[in-house]
Amino acid sequence: MADRDYERLRDHTDEEYAAEVAPARIKHTAAEPTSGGAIFGFIALALGILSFFTFPVFFGIAAVLIGLYAASKGARTTGRIAIILGAVAAVMALVFRVAVLSFLLSLF
Repeated sequence: MADRDYERLRDHTDEEYAAEVAPARIKHTAAEPTSGGAIFGFIALALGILSFFTFPVFFGIAAVLIGLYAASKGARTTGRIAIILGAVAAVMALVFRVAVLSFLLSLF
């Protein structure tokens, strides 16, 4: 390789390219939801679904409480769905138990 080619290559190797590929500054105005809220949202959603199959009052109330916490931490959609599912399961279980007990007591 000729000396002039080496000089030409050496001059181009000390250029800085980082400014061209660096992302632009993003200004955050609102607090971003944390992953903790999302995790609690999915836990509450799982409890809400589980409450339709076993221990509806216990799991329903737990889904409502954890759903409220998740909604306050940023997971609004999953938190609200879990609140609705848990409340429906708990209320339906209580109403059904009262209906069955009143029916059984009316037989006597």
